[in-house]
Amino acid sequence: MRALITGAAGMYGITLTRRLLRDDPGASVVAVDDFSRAFPGGEPLTPEVEAGKPITIVKRDYADLSTRELEHWAPDVIVHFAARVSVPESMDVPHAYFAANEAGTFRFAHAVAAMRRPPLLIYASSPEVYGAPTRTPMDEDHPMRPVTVYAVSKAASELHCMALHRWWGHPVIVIRNFNTFGPHQNVDGYPAVIATFVRRALRSQPLRLENGGRQTRDFMFVDDAVDAYARVIARGAALAGSVFNIGAGRERAIRDVARTVLDVTGSTSEAVLAPGRRADLPSLCADTRRIRKATGWRAATPFEEGLRRTAAWLRAVDR
Repeated sequence: MRALITGAAGMYGITLTRRLLRDDPGASVVAVDDFSRAFPGGEPLTPEVEAGKPITIVKRDYADLSTRELEHWAPDVIVHFAARVSVPESMDVPHAYFAANEAGTFRFAHAVAAMRRPPLLIYASSPEVYGAPTRTPMDEDHPMRPVTVYAVSKAASELHCMALHRWWGHPVIVIRNFNTFGPHQNVDGYPAVIATFVRRALRSQPLRLENGGRQTRDFMFVDDAVDAYARVIARGAALAGSVFNIGAGRERAIRDVARTVLDVTGSTSEAVLAPGRRADLPSLCADTRRIRKATGWRAATPFEEGLRRTAAWLRAVDR
């Protein structure tokens, strides 16, 4: 199997790359990334190449890839992770998010669609497309009422990709990733809450509880998330046209997450109250029955174990 992965140097990308190469001795990966972020511990793809793994690194903006280049690599599956992913940052630099996420995905998807034999295209989306929940857990038919530029860009990109399936019959699958954490997650700029909490706990810095930490999220360890992608890839075009949620299926209040991070890391940091974002969603929780029925997938890593593995990675690389 030949896979092309965009955003391949990110948390999802590197974990899926390693998983595919581990599970299939005949697999190869074209790893596309613009390498615009920081990499604690060093960029993670080059060591894989130096170890003799069948990886081709393409240091490019994914949106600039042409149909001709894609035909040259001839992937069987394309997994599109590349995106700007910060909710608050998207409201600070909205035009950049539109360009990187929606406009970029539109160009890329149509480059894929122009291939003589378009491969399976899996688009990585977000539960932010749902907006404030009318019910939890949220199934895939929950109303989509995005409230930020990031969320709108992900919802629109889903539709651009799925239009290829609905009009031409190209094999397209959308996976909505609920809050994911683990090694190789970005820790600079606008990092996600668990990466922020663990890093600050290890540095004995206060953990900020915005809005009192009452809001809840559905946290999933990255290895479990990537297992879902591997299962979907294995089923292939049989799942074309599907939209799947992936998550642990459990709500955790941010203040409870902070306490667990302090326990797991043994930190003496304090959790302090802080003003919150005006449009912060009150809760997110995944209904994953659809993907469970289609592939047998479920999140398996205990939350505390995922935190320990994340903290061990940060201890090793964040110096």
